[in-house]
Amino acid sequence: MLKIPNMNSGLVAFIFVLLAVSISTANAHQPRLDIGTSAPIENPIMVDDPEISQAFYGELDGKPVYYQIQSPQPFQLYVNLLVPTSPGQGGELVSAQVTDSSGTAIMILNGTNSTWTPYFEEFGGDYYLKGPESTLNVPAGTYNIRIFNSQNQGKYSIAIGKIEAFPPNEAITTLFTLPLLKEQFFSKPIFILFFQFMGIVLALGSLMTLLTLMVKSRKSDEITSITFRVGGIITSLLWIGTIITTLVWAGVMYQNPKNILGLVNSLILIIILFLTWRINSKTMGTGKEKLPFISTFILVISWWIFSLLAITVI
Repeated sequence: MLKIPNMNSGLVAFIFVLLAVSISTANAHQPRLDIGTSAPIENPIMVDDPEISQAFYGELDGKPVYYQIQSPQPFQLYVNLLVPTSPGQGGELVSAQVTDSSGTAIMILNGTNSTWTPYFEEFGGDYYLKGPESTLNVPAGTYNIRIFNSQNQGKYSIAIGKIEAFPPNEAITTLFTLPLLKEQFFSKPIFILFFQFMGIVLALGSLMTLLTLMVKSRKSDEITSITFRVGGIITSLLWIGTIITTLVWAGVMYQNPKNILGLVNSLILIIILFLTWRINSKTMGTGKEKLPFISTFILVISWWIFSLLAITVI
């Protein structure tokens, strides 16, 4: 008998291993989305663990944005400025000034007089211009970081900290943050998300229906017969959803062919295509064959993993 709990445990372990490998092979910052956040010096955005690599995504809306670090111990302060270069993005380059508790400037990143170079972030699959950066060992205390330009307009990203760390809770938080980041910061076309979502829902919906019938058929010959009779219709819907998803995914990967997480998900999609073909051939029989329960269960798991990773790439 198939031991579902053990397979679920293996799935959880596989997801975390997959995330760990993907993140460790890319220069990934912990993302912090601050679009629409008003942060004057009286109410700055607080930066915890300033030595841990974090990327704060925000937008200037007529006023400078302030970040604040309060550290009870000496630490290494690393700051780097970036701006998005996705289609429809633009605006003036930004600068940053770091001051201590007395108001003395200890670090200045002049975006106007610096060289900005193209930069591809492999984990999320997005393009930036990477600007000035600086590292400074500072004593314990309070530090304010001011982000600004001449018009105080435009989107920006500020990376703080060099130590890359992605504990499991941070990896899960990142998976939910990245879709919002794609939409609000990079203005990704909504129709791509829509068609990808439509394909996934159609495929997973039909697949879950088929799996439910297979589970019930294990205790009923009548349900087994029904499953074989409707299997062709269900797998047709499964194929339609799979084809839509595959076409949209091909377009996504064409735009970002070097995306590490996308390449991993492409391999999962190949497994999905193979399993879908196998299940389709097994459910088109006369009813004398054994229903492909294990293959269908593995396909369900594969689809959930694909869906989970796809939202971070698109």
